[in-house]
Amino acid sequence: MTETIDPTEIAFDAYTMCSFRPTLGSPHAIPLAVIGYRRNSEPSFVWLVPAHGLNPEGLTDDPYYARVLRDPRSYFRKKLAKYVSETGCVKRGIEMLVDCHQNHLAFTPLTELGEMPLRHPMEVELVGAF
Repeated sequence: MTETIDPTEIAFDAYTMCSFRPTLGSPHAIPLAVIGYRRNSEPSFVWLVPAHGLNPEGLTDDPYYARVLRDPRSYFRKKLAKYVSETGCVKRGIEMLVDCHQNHLAFTPLTELGEMPLRHPMEVELVGAF
């Protein structure tokens, strides 16, 4: 069964993409979410995994990251809310999330779109893709 997704236009002032690397240093990663924001608003998430998360079997034996994969939505919302609260700013909260979680979770640099929205296109190599 093929599920159709209606396209939605999403406008960010800046964004980062988070992926899960099954092994440290691996060039292969599983995209989890795009996290972005617009000035004077709350952060937004574009989820790249199903609502029920991912089965960590075969991806990680680490219980911490297994929990992240099973429920990435709760994990990232909670972590980001903590950093936004600590810094008092959505942009700095996202930057702190990126800076503090670069092990099995790999973030692209926070990209500010400004006048040129396509100057830093996203490039992802999907695990198992041919």
